[in-house]
Amino acid sequence: MKPLSVEEIKQIGNIPLNFVIGKERSGTTLLQVILNGHPNIAAPPESRFIMLFYSRYGNKKNWTEKELTNFCNDLFKEKAFKRDWNINKESLLESFITAKNIATYPLLCKIVFYHFAPEKDIKLFFDKNPIYCNFLPKLKMLFPEAKYIHLIRDYRANVVSHRRVFITKQSVDITYRWLQMNKQVEEAKSLSPERFFTLKYENLVREPAKSVQGFCSFFNVPVYEEIASEHTKYVYSSYSVNNNKHFRSVHQKVFTPITSDFVDEWKKILPPDDIFQAEIIAGKYAEKMYEYPTLSSTKLTRMNMFVEFIIKVKYKLIKNTYKIVLSNPKLYIIITKRVWKNF
Repeated sequence: MKPLSVEEIKQIGNIPLNFVIGKERSGTTLLQVILNGHPNIAAPPESRFIMLFYSRYGNKKNWTEKELTNFCNDLFKEKAFKRDWNINKESLLESFITAKNIATYPLLCKIVFYHFAPEKDIKLFFDKNPIYCNFLPKLKMLFPEAKYIHLIRDYRANVVSHRRVFITKQSVDITYRWLQMNKQVEEAKSLSPERFFTLKYENLVREPAKSVQGFCSFFNVPVYEEIASEHTKYVYSSYSVNNNKHFRSVHQKVFTPITSDFVDEWKKILPPDDIFQAEIIAGKYAEKMYEYPTLSSTKLTRMNMFVEFIIKVKYKLIKNTYKIVLSNPKLYIIITKRVWKNF
């Protein structure tokens, strides 16, 4: 791509950076691929660099060329960014240096997003990260113009999807995380409801054209219904060439046409005891907030206090682990390379 001018970089800074949020295994990657098919939207694959490097660069006011070079180098140490974004490092650094006198951390992040799809007439950027549910106040501070798509999926179907691709078998742990992550989003939504577009996964796969109409209207961009019906055309090239077995199993739905065949599969394959336990944890909230009816015929009773205590502790450990690791880039790199490759 041709070098950017300072004026062009200022225009990039005016493009809103928005977010797709929701519990993992809720269709967030599918939605991101659909968004990226829009000619006015740049919606790259998932990378956590915004929060990962915030502690190091987020509050920096006056950037030197050395600091811009360090930030660029750090970006390419993040596994998902390096593997999936296909950005030319030299070109990106050149844009950073051009922006030196007006650089802020949010502006540099937007420059990165622009470099993902410089050929487009971009009106919106979208970042997709399920764990960003834990960082909504910080995202609001960094990008006050941001709007959010909150994607929700039936918690019992979420359990089945988790079990299909990950080692975990504990329905209670998965359901409790579903509950708490959605509660965090709803708390943020209550403060700025006009900034949130709520979309149920079930509606996305049953009525994809209507869903596209809905979020295009919300974000004030032209409607292109085919970005859902033909979404496989817009799968990231880096995804298409990635033949890793685990990667393919995690993201298999983005490679096939949208179908609603799996919406209710949990009713057939999730054991009654697991359904019952999940409904004890999230049933009342899910029915009230999202109209997911409970199936258990007996009255739901309070879970054993010890079991409840254990799942709450596990959730807090997971949540705090993410917060600690994402504020320490060196620790993050070590964990993703050597300890917990799926972190």
